[in-house]
Amino acid sequence: MEKLEKYILLVSFITSFSTLFLLNSTALAMPSIGTEYMMNNVTQNWALTMVSIFISASTIPAGQICSKYGCKKVFVAGCLIFLVGLIVSCISISSEMFVISRAIQGIGYAFYLVAETAIIVLAIDKENRGKSLGIVIVGSYVGSITAPLLGGYLITHFGWRLIFYIMIPLVLFCGLLTILKVNEEWTTNKDDKMDIIGGSLYVIGIILFVYGFSDLLSLTGELSVIIGIVILIILGIYESKIKLPVFKIKMFKNKIFAAYNLTGFFCFFAIAVFDVLFNYYFQYAKGWDPQITGLILIVPPIILAVISPNSGRLSDKIHPQKLSTLGLGVILIPLVALIFVDANTSVYAVIIAMALIAVGTGLFSVPNTNAVMSSIPEEQAPYASATQITLRSCGQTMSLGLLTLICAFIMGSLPLSHEYADLFVNSFNMIALICAVLCIIAIAFSIWGIRLSAHHE
Repeated sequence: MEKLEKYILLVSFITSFSTLFLLNSTALAMPSIGTEYMMNNVTQNWALTMVSIFISASTIPAGQICSKYGCKKVFVAGCLIFLVGLIVSCISISSEMFVISRAIQGIGYAFYLVAETAIIVLAIDKENRGKSLGIVIVGSYVGSITAPLLGGYLITHFGWRLIFYIMIPLVLFCGLLTILKVNEEWTTNKDDKMDIIGGSLYVIGIILFVYGFSDLLSLTGELSVIIGIVILIILGIYESKIKLPVFKIKMFKNKIFAAYNLTGFFCFFAIAVFDVLFNYYFQYAKGWDPQITGLILIVPPIILAVISPNSGRLSDKIHPQKLSTLGLGVILIPLVALIFVDANTSVYAVIIAMALIAVGTGLFSVPNTNAVMSSIPEEQAPYASATQITLRSCGQTMSLGLLTLICAFIMGSLPLSHEYADLFVNSFNMIALICAVLCIIAIAFSIWGIRLSAHHE
Protein backbone atom coordinates (compact mmCIF):
# COMPACT_ATOMS: atom_id res chain seq x y z
CA MET A 1 0.00 0.00 0.00
CA GLU A 2 1.06 3.60 -0.65
CA LYS A 3 1.58 6.10 2.18
CA LEU A 4 -1.70 7.87 1.40
CA GLU A 5 -3.63 4.62 1.72
CA LYS A 6 -1.91 3.84 5.03
CA TYR A 7 -2.81 7.26 6.45
CA ILE A 8 -6.42 6.77 5.35
CA LEU A 9 -6.61 3.35 7.02
CA LEU A 10 -4.96 4.60 10.22
CA VAL A 11 -7.43 7.48 10.56
CA SER A 12 -10.39 5.23 9.69
CA PHE A 13 -9.27 2.60 12.21
CA ILE A 14 -8.95 5.19 15.02
CA THR A 15 -12.32 6.84 14.32
CA SER A 16 -14.05 3.45 14.15
CA PHE A 17 -12.43 2.41 17.43
CA SER A 18 -13.29 5.70 19.14
CA THR A 19 -16.92 5.65 18.07
CA LEU A 20 -17.66 2.08 19.17
CA PHE A 21 -15.72 2.50 22.38
CA LEU A 22 -17.77 5.58 23.22
CA LEU A 23 -21.11 4.02 22.24
CA ASN A 24 -20.53 0.94 24.41
CA SER A 25 -18.95 2.85 27.29
CA THR A 26 -21.86 5.30 27.33
CA ALA A 27 -24.27 2.39 27.73
CA LEU A 28 -22.26 1.26 30.77
CA ALA A 29 -22.21 4.81 32.12
CA MET A 30 -25.92 5.55 31.72
CA PRO A 31 -26.90 4.50 35.27
CA SER A 32 -24.36 6.98 36.67
CA ILE A 33 -25.40 9.68 34.19
CA GLY A 34 -29.08 9.07 34.88
CA THR A 35 -28.51 9.33 38.63
CA GLU A 36 -26.53 12.57 38.34
CA TYR A 37 -29.14 14.26 36.18
CA MET A 38 -32.13 12.52 37.84
CA MET A 39 -33.31 11.19 34.46
CA ASN A 40 -36.48 9.15 34.10
CA ASN A 41 -36.45 5.99 31.98
CA VAL A 42 -37.67 7.78 28.86
CA THR A 43 -34.96 10.45 28.98
CA GLN A 44 -32.30 7.86 29.76
CA ASN A 45 -33.33 5.73 26.77
CA TRP A 46 -33.40 8.82 24.57
CA ALA A 47 -29.83 9.62 25.61
CA LEU A 48 -28.77 6.19 24.35
CA THR A 49 -30.80 6.09 21.12
CA MET A 50 -30.34 9.74 20.11
CA VAL A 51 -27.03 8.94 18.38
CA SER A 52 -28.49 6.21 16.15
CA ILE A 53 -31.54 8.33 15.28
CA PHE A 54 -29.39 11.24 14.11
CA ILE A 55 -27.03 8.93 12.25
CA SER A 56 -30.05 7.63 10.33
CA ALA A 57 -31.23 11.19 9.66
CA SER A 58 -27.85 12.65 8.65
CA THR A 59 -26.23 10.09 6.37
CA ILE A 60 -28.16 10.85 3.17
CA PRO A 61 -27.55 14.63 3.32
CA ALA A 62 -23.93 13.86 4.23
CA GLY A 63 -23.62 11.80 1.06
CA GLN A 64 -24.66 14.71 -1.16
CA ILE A 65 -22.45 17.18 0.70
CA CYS A 66 -19.57 14.72 0.40
CA SER A 67 -20.10 14.31 -3.32
CA LYS A 68 -20.26 18.07 -3.98
CA TYR A 69 -17.67 19.53 -1.61
CA GLY A 70 -15.24 16.62 -1.25
CA CYS A 71 -14.88 13.57 0.94
CA LYS A 72 -11.82 14.88 2.80
CA LYS A 73 -13.57 18.14 3.74
CA VAL A 74 -16.66 16.28 4.96
CA PHE A 75 -14.54 13.86 6.98
CA VAL A 76 -12.75 16.73 8.73
CA ALA A 77 -16.08 18.52 9.27
CA GLY A 78 -17.51 15.32 10.78
CA CYS A 79 -14.59 15.09 13.19
CA LEU A 80 -15.14 18.73 14.19
CA ILE A 81 -18.88 18.23 14.79
CA PHE A 82 -18.19 15.07 16.78
CA LEU A 83 -15.57 16.97 18.78
CA VAL A 84 -18.14 19.64 19.65
CA GLY A 85 -20.54 16.92 20.79
CA LEU A 86 -17.86 15.42 23.04
CA ILE A 87 -17.08 18.79 24.63
CA VAL A 88 -20.77 19.51 25.25
CA SER A 89 -21.12 16.10 26.95
CA CYS A 90 -18.16 16.88 29.19
CA ILE A 91 -19.55 20.24 30.31
CA SER A 92 -23.24 19.26 30.44
CA ILE A 93 -25.09 20.63 33.44
CA SER A 94 -28.51 19.10 32.71
CA SER A 95 -30.12 16.04 31.12
CA GLU A 96 -31.39 18.18 28.23
CA MET A 97 -27.89 19.44 27.48
CA PHE A 98 -26.49 15.91 27.58
CA VAL A 99 -29.19 14.57 25.21
CA ILE A 100 -28.44 17.43 22.78
CA SER A 101 -24.74 16.54 22.94
CA ARG A 102 -25.59 13.00 21.87
CA ALA A 103 -27.53 14.31 18.87
CA ILE A 104 -24.50 16.40 17.85
CA GLN A 105 -22.28 13.31 18.14
CA GLY A 106 -24.69 11.37 15.89
CA ILE A 107 -24.47 14.04 13.17
CA GLY A 108 -20.67 14.13 13.36
CA TYR A 109 -20.44 10.36 13.27
CA ALA A 110 -22.70 10.19 10.20
CA PHE A 111 -20.59 12.75 8.34
CA TYR A 112 -17.20 11.18 8.93
CA LEU A 113 -18.47 7.62 8.48
CA VAL A 114 -20.00 8.39 5.07
CA ALA A 115 -16.83 10.23 3.98
CA GLU A 116 -14.58 7.52 5.40
CA THR A 117 -16.31 4.71 3.47
CA ALA A 118 -16.37 6.74 0.24
CA ILE A 119 -12.66 7.60 0.55
CA ILE A 120 -11.74 3.94 1.00
CA VAL A 121 -13.71 3.08 -2.15
CA LEU A 122 -12.26 5.95 -4.20
CA ALA A 123 -8.67 6.00 -2.92
CA ILE A 124 -7.79 2.34 -2.41
CA ASP A 125 -7.32 -0.16 -5.22
CA LYS A 126 -10.27 -2.48 -5.77
CA GLU A 127 -8.24 -5.61 -5.02
CA ASN A 128 -7.49 -4.26 -1.53
CA ARG A 129 -10.96 -2.83 -0.85
CA GLY A 130 -12.38 -5.75 1.12
CA LYS A 131 -9.19 -6.05 3.16
CA SER A 132 -9.25 -2.32 3.94
CA LEU A 133 -12.92 -2.39 4.96
CA GLY A 134 -12.12 -5.37 7.17
CA ILE A 135 -9.33 -3.45 8.93
CA VAL A 136 -11.70 -0.55 9.62
CA ILE A 137 -14.34 -2.93 10.98
CA VAL A 138 -11.69 -4.43 13.27
CA GLY A 139 -11.26 -0.96 14.78
CA SER A 140 -14.95 -1.02 15.65
CA TYR A 141 -14.65 -4.42 17.30
CA VAL A 142 -11.54 -3.43 19.26
CA GLY A 143 -13.56 -0.50 20.58
CA SER A 144 -16.39 -2.88 21.50
CA ILE A 145 -13.97 -5.22 23.28
CA THR A 146 -12.16 -2.60 25.33
CA ALA A 147 -15.30 -0.67 26.35
CA PRO A 148 -16.55 -3.17 28.98
CA LEU A 149 -13.07 -3.42 30.53
CA LEU A 150 -11.38 -0.03 30.14
CA GLY A 151 -14.59 1.97 29.98
CA GLY A 152 -16.02 0.23 33.03
CA TYR A 153 -12.79 0.84 34.96
CA LEU A 154 -12.65 4.53 34.05
CA ILE A 155 -16.31 5.11 34.89
CA THR A 156 -16.00 3.36 38.27
CA HIS A 157 -12.78 5.06 39.41
CA PHE A 158 -12.77 8.45 37.65
CA GLY A 159 -16.38 9.22 36.69
CA TRP A 160 -18.32 8.95 33.44
CA ARG A 161 -17.05 12.22 31.93
CA LEU A 162 -13.56 10.76 31.45
CA ILE A 163 -14.79 8.45 28.66
CA PHE A 164 -15.73 11.57 26.71
CA TYR A 165 -12.58 13.49 27.63
CA ILE A 166 -10.24 10.74 26.36
CA MET A 167 -12.01 10.72 22.99
CA ILE A 168 -11.20 14.39 22.38
CA PRO A 169 -7.45 13.97 21.60
CA LEU A 170 -8.14 10.90 19.43
CA VAL A 171 -10.71 12.67 17.26
CA LEU A 172 -8.54 15.81 17.13
CA PHE A 173 -5.56 13.70 16.00
CA CYS A 174 -7.61 12.13 13.18
CA GLY A 175 -8.81 15.51 11.93
CA LEU A 176 -5.34 17.06 12.00
CA LEU A 177 -3.66 14.01 10.40
CA THR A 178 -6.20 14.11 7.57
CA ILE A 179 -5.61 17.83 7.00
CA LEU A 180 -1.80 17.52 7.07
CA LYS A 181 -1.11 14.12 5.46
CA VAL A 182 -4.04 13.32 3.16
CA ASN A 183 -3.20 15.67 0.31
CA GLU A 184 -5.86 14.54 -2.15
CA GLU A 185 -9.54 15.41 -2.38
CA TRP A 186 -12.36 13.33 -3.83
CA THR A 187 -15.36 15.10 -5.38
CA THR A 188 -17.56 13.06 -7.68
CA ASN A 189 -20.30 15.62 -8.45
CA LYS A 190 -18.93 19.05 -7.49
CA ASP A 191 -21.16 20.90 -10.00
CA ASP A 192 -24.37 19.47 -8.53
CA LYS A 193 -26.89 21.81 -6.92
CA MET A 194 -27.74 21.02 -3.29
CA ASP A 195 -31.23 19.57 -2.80
CA ILE A 196 -32.19 21.50 0.34
CA ILE A 197 -35.92 20.72 0.13
CA GLY A 198 -35.32 17.00 -0.32
CA GLY A 199 -32.73 16.95 2.46
CA SER A 200 -35.11 18.69 4.85
CA LEU A 201 -37.99 16.33 4.01
CA TYR A 202 -35.72 13.35 4.52
CA VAL A 203 -34.37 14.48 7.90
CA ILE A 204 -37.83 15.32 9.27
CA GLY A 205 -39.46 12.19 7.86
CA ILE A 206 -36.85 9.73 9.08
CA ILE A 207 -36.65 11.25 12.59
CA LEU A 208 -40.45 11.13 12.98
CA PHE A 209 -40.66 7.57 11.64
CA VAL A 210 -37.81 6.13 13.72
CA TYR A 211 -38.94 7.94 16.88
CA GLY A 212 -42.53 6.82 16.37
CA PHE A 213 -41.56 3.19 15.81
CA SER A 214 -39.78 3.13 19.17
CA ASP A 215 -42.95 4.44 20.87
CA LEU A 216 -45.55 2.68 18.73
CA LEU A 217 -47.83 1.67 21.62
CA SER A 218 -48.68 5.33 22.34
CA LEU A 219 -50.89 7.64 20.31
CA THR A 220 -47.97 10.05 19.91
CA GLY A 221 -45.82 7.25 18.49
CA GLU A 222 -48.53 6.11 16.08
CA LEU A 223 -49.11 9.64 14.79
CA SER A 224 -45.36 10.17 14.48
CA VAL A 225 -44.99 7.03 12.35
CA ILE A 226 -47.92 8.01 10.13
CA ILE A 227 -46.70 11.57 9.60
CA GLY A 228 -43.16 10.28 9.03
CA ILE A 229 -44.34 7.83 6.38
CA VAL A 230 -46.41 10.52 4.64
CA ILE A 231 -43.40 12.87 4.55
CA LEU A 232 -41.16 10.08 3.21
CA ILE A 233 -43.72 9.30 0.48
CA ILE A 234 -43.80 13.00 -0.45
CA LEU A 235 -39.99 12.88 -0.47
CA GLY A 236 -40.04 9.91 -2.85
CA ILE A 237 -42.39 11.68 -5.27
CA TYR A 238 -40.40 14.91 -5.10
CA GLU A 239 -37.00 13.22 -5.48
CA SER A 240 -38.16 11.23 -8.52
CA LYS A 241 -39.02 14.45 -10.36
CA ILE A 242 -35.93 16.59 -9.80
CA LYS A 243 -32.61 16.34 -11.61
CA LEU A 244 -30.23 16.28 -8.62
CA PRO A 245 -31.98 14.67 -5.62
CA VAL A 246 -30.35 14.31 -2.20
CA PHE A 247 -31.70 10.76 -1.99
CA LYS A 248 -30.77 8.96 -5.16
CA ILE A 249 -33.95 6.90 -5.42
CA LYS A 250 -33.09 6.09 -9.02
CA MET A 251 -30.08 4.15 -7.72
CA PHE A 252 -32.59 1.53 -6.60
CA LYS A 253 -33.41 0.91 -10.24
CA ASN A 254 -30.15 -1.01 -10.02
CA LYS A 255 -31.84 -4.12 -8.64
CA ILE A 256 -28.56 -5.65 -7.46
CA PHE A 257 -27.81 -2.53 -5.41
CA ALA A 258 -31.35 -2.57 -4.02
CA ALA A 259 -31.28 -6.26 -3.14
CA TYR A 260 -27.96 -6.06 -1.28
CA ASN A 261 -29.01 -2.93 0.63
CA LEU A 262 -32.32 -4.48 1.68
CA THR A 263 -30.37 -7.54 2.79
CA GLY A 264 -28.30 -5.33 5.08
CA PHE A 265 -31.37 -3.54 6.44
CA PHE A 266 -33.17 -6.75 7.40
CA CYS A 267 -30.01 -8.36 8.76
CA PHE A 268 -29.30 -5.48 11.13
CA PHE A 269 -32.99 -5.25 12.02
CA ALA A 270 -32.73 -8.91 13.06
CA ILE A 271 -29.48 -8.87 15.06
CA ALA A 272 -28.85 -5.44 16.64
CA VAL A 273 -31.27 -6.03 19.52
CA PHE A 274 -29.34 -9.04 20.80
CA ASP A 275 -26.51 -6.88 22.16
CA VAL A 276 -29.04 -5.62 24.70
CA LEU A 277 -31.05 -8.83 25.01
CA PHE A 278 -28.11 -10.98 26.09
CA ASN A 279 -27.06 -8.32 28.58
CA TYR A 280 -30.57 -8.32 30.07
CA TYR A 281 -30.85 -12.11 29.97
CA PHE A 282 -27.70 -12.71 32.01
CA GLN A 283 -28.61 -10.05 34.56
CA TYR A 284 -32.38 -10.55 34.90
CA ALA A 285 -32.94 -14.21 34.00
CA LYS A 286 -29.68 -15.59 35.40
CA GLY A 287 -29.20 -13.01 38.14
CA TRP A 288 -25.57 -12.24 37.28
CA ASP A 289 -23.95 -8.96 38.28
CA PRO A 290 -22.84 -6.44 35.60
CA GLN A 291 -19.14 -7.26 35.96
CA ILE A 292 -19.56 -10.96 35.13
CA THR A 293 -22.07 -10.11 32.40
CA GLY A 294 -19.61 -7.64 30.88
CA LEU A 295 -16.84 -10.24 30.77
CA ILE A 296 -19.11 -12.68 28.90
CA LEU A 297 -20.28 -9.98 26.49
CA ILE A 298 -16.68 -9.50 25.35
CA VAL A 299 -16.96 -12.82 23.46
CA PRO A 300 -18.89 -11.52 20.38
CA PRO A 301 -16.62 -8.56 19.54
CA ILE A 302 -13.54 -10.80 19.90
CA ILE A 303 -15.05 -13.25 17.42
CA LEU A 304 -16.01 -10.41 15.09
CA ALA A 305 -12.52 -8.91 15.28
CA VAL A 306 -11.02 -12.22 14.19
CA ILE A 307 -13.50 -13.09 11.44
CA SER A 308 -14.23 -9.70 9.82
CA PRO A 309 -10.80 -8.94 8.29
CA ASN A 310 -10.56 -12.50 6.99
CA SER A 311 -14.04 -12.37 5.48
CA GLY A 312 -13.09 -9.00 3.98
CA ARG A 313 -10.01 -10.45 2.31
CA LEU A 314 -11.98 -13.48 1.16
CA SER A 315 -14.65 -11.21 -0.36
CA ASP A 316 -11.97 -9.79 -2.69
CA LYS A 317 -11.46 -13.28 -4.15
CA ILE A 318 -14.97 -14.77 -4.31
CA HIS A 319 -18.45 -13.31 -4.80
CA PRO A 320 -18.85 -11.23 -1.60
CA GLN A 321 -22.62 -11.67 -1.34
CA LYS A 322 -22.31 -15.45 -1.37
CA LEU A 323 -20.17 -15.09 1.74
CA SER A 324 -22.79 -12.77 3.23
CA THR A 325 -25.52 -15.32 2.57
CA LEU A 326 -23.49 -17.96 4.36
CA GLY A 327 -23.25 -15.57 7.32
CA LEU A 328 -27.03 -15.09 7.35
CA GLY A 329 -27.51 -18.86 7.37
CA VAL A 330 -25.22 -19.14 10.40
CA ILE A 331 -27.17 -16.35 12.17
CA LEU A 332 -30.52 -18.03 11.53
CA ILE A 333 -29.58 -21.20 13.45
CA PRO A 334 -29.18 -19.55 16.91
CA LEU A 335 -32.15 -17.22 16.30
CA VAL A 336 -34.42 -20.23 15.89
CA ALA A 337 -32.89 -21.91 18.95
CA LEU A 338 -33.41 -18.79 21.09
CA ILE A 339 -37.16 -18.96 20.50
CA PHE A 340 -37.16 -21.79 23.05
CA VAL A 341 -34.72 -20.39 25.63
CA ASP A 342 -35.85 -20.00 29.25
CA ALA A 343 -34.32 -19.02 32.59
CA ASN A 344 -33.10 -22.60 33.15
CA THR A 345 -31.36 -22.97 29.78
CA SER A 346 -27.70 -23.90 30.10
CA VAL A 347 -25.42 -20.87 30.15
CA TYR A 348 -23.12 -22.65 27.71
CA ALA A 349 -25.97 -23.07 25.23
CA VAL A 350 -26.76 -19.35 25.38
CA ILE A 351 -23.07 -18.43 24.97
CA ILE A 352 -22.83 -20.74 21.95
CA ALA A 353 -25.88 -19.02 20.44
CA MET A 354 -24.30 -15.64 21.14
CA ALA A 355 -21.04 -16.78 19.53
CA LEU A 356 -22.80 -18.13 16.43
CA ILE A 357 -24.58 -14.80 15.89
CA ALA A 358 -21.16 -13.13 16.08
CA VAL A 359 -19.66 -15.61 13.59
CA GLY A 360 -22.53 -15.04 11.17
CA THR A 361 -22.30 -11.27 11.54
CA GLY A 362 -18.56 -11.40 10.89
CA LEU A 363 -19.16 -13.35 7.70
CA PHE A 364 -21.95 -11.00 6.62
CA SER A 365 -20.99 -7.40 7.35
CA VAL A 366 -17.83 -6.59 5.36
CA PRO A 367 -18.66 -8.77 2.32
CA ASN A 368 -22.12 -7.16 2.12
CA THR A 369 -20.52 -3.70 2.20
CA ASN A 370 -18.10 -4.79 -0.51
CA ALA A 371 -20.97 -6.20 -2.60
CA VAL A 372 -23.04 -3.00 -2.30
CA MET A 373 -20.14 -0.70 -3.17
CA SER A 374 -19.04 -2.91 -6.06
CA SER A 375 -22.52 -2.90 -7.60
CA ILE A 376 -22.43 0.80 -8.56
CA PRO A 377 -20.15 3.08 -10.62
CA GLU A 378 -17.39 4.73 -8.58
CA GLU A 379 -18.78 8.25 -9.11
CA GLN A 380 -21.84 7.20 -7.09
CA ALA A 381 -19.74 5.96 -4.16
CA PRO A 382 -20.64 8.78 -1.69
CA TYR A 383 -24.35 8.33 -2.32
CA ALA A 384 -24.10 4.55 -2.15
CA SER A 385 -22.13 4.75 1.08
CA ALA A 386 -24.70 7.09 2.63
CA THR A 387 -27.60 4.91 1.49
CA GLN A 388 -26.10 1.75 2.94
CA ILE A 389 -25.21 3.37 6.26
CA THR A 390 -28.71 4.87 6.48
CA LEU A 391 -30.49 1.57 5.87
CA ARG A 392 -28.25 -0.27 8.35
CA SER A 393 -28.71 2.48 10.95
CA CYS A 394 -32.48 2.41 10.48
CA GLY A 395 -32.41 -1.37 10.86
CA GLN A 396 -30.39 -1.11 14.08
CA THR A 397 -32.62 1.61 15.52
CA MET A 398 -35.81 -0.28 14.66
CA SER A 399 -34.30 -3.41 16.17
CA LEU A 400 -33.87 -1.58 19.48
CA GLY A 401 -37.39 -0.21 19.07
CA LEU A 402 -38.60 -3.79 18.74
CA LEU A 403 -37.27 -4.49 22.24
CA THR A 404 -39.27 -1.58 23.66
CA LEU A 405 -42.42 -2.65 21.82
CA ILE A 406 -42.40 -6.32 22.76
CA CYS A 407 -41.41 -5.78 26.39
CA ALA A 408 -44.15 -3.16 26.77
CA PHE A 409 -46.66 -5.52 25.13
CA ILE A 410 -45.82 -8.50 27.38
CA MET A 411 -44.67 -6.80 30.58
CA GLY A 412 -46.82 -3.66 30.53
CA SER A 413 -45.41 -1.08 32.92
CA LEU A 414 -43.58 -3.59 35.11
CA PRO A 415 -39.87 -2.89 35.62
CA LEU A 416 -37.12 -5.07 34.22
CA SER A 417 -35.92 -7.06 37.21
CA HIS A 418 -35.07 -10.59 38.32
CA GLU A 419 -38.51 -10.74 39.97
CA TYR A 420 -40.21 -10.68 36.56
CA ALA A 421 -37.65 -12.88 34.78
CA ASP A 422 -40.31 -15.18 33.29
CA LEU A 423 -42.06 -12.29 31.57
CA PHE A 424 -38.75 -11.00 30.24
CA VAL A 425 -37.90 -14.45 28.88
CA ASN A 426 -41.29 -14.55 27.12
CA SER A 427 -40.39 -11.20 25.55
CA PHE A 428 -36.99 -12.63 24.58
CA ASN A 429 -38.67 -15.62 22.88
CA MET A 430 -41.09 -13.45 20.88
CA ILE A 431 -38.30 -11.12 19.77
CA ALA A 432 -36.19 -14.11 18.68
CA LEU A 433 -39.13 -15.42 16.61
CA ILE A 434 -39.64 -12.07 14.89
CA CYS A 435 -35.90 -11.71 14.27
CA ALA A 436 -35.71 -15.21 12.77
CA VAL A 437 -38.40 -14.20 10.27
CA LEU A 438 -36.48 -10.99 9.49
CA CYS A 439 -33.32 -13.04 8.92
CA ILE A 440 -35.17 -15.32 6.46
CA ILE A 441 -36.33 -12.20 4.58
CA ALA A 442 -32.70 -11.01 4.47
CA ILE A 443 -31.61 -14.38 3.04
CA ALA A 444 -34.30 -14.13 0.35
CA PHE A 445 -33.12 -10.67 -0.73
CA SER A 446 -29.50 -11.83 -0.71
CA ILE A 447 -30.23 -14.83 -2.95
CA TRP A 448 -32.25 -12.59 -5.26
CA GLY A 449 -29.30 -10.22 -5.56
CA ILE A 450 -26.88 -13.05 -6.32
CA ARG A 451 -29.14 -14.36 -9.08
CA LEU A 452 -29.47 -10.88 -10.56
CA SER A 453 -25.69 -10.50 -10.44
CA ALA A 454 -25.22 -13.82 -12.23
CA HIS A 455 -27.57 -12.75 -15.04
CA HIS A 456 -25.87 -9.35 -15.25
CA GLU A 457 -22.48 -10.94 -15.72
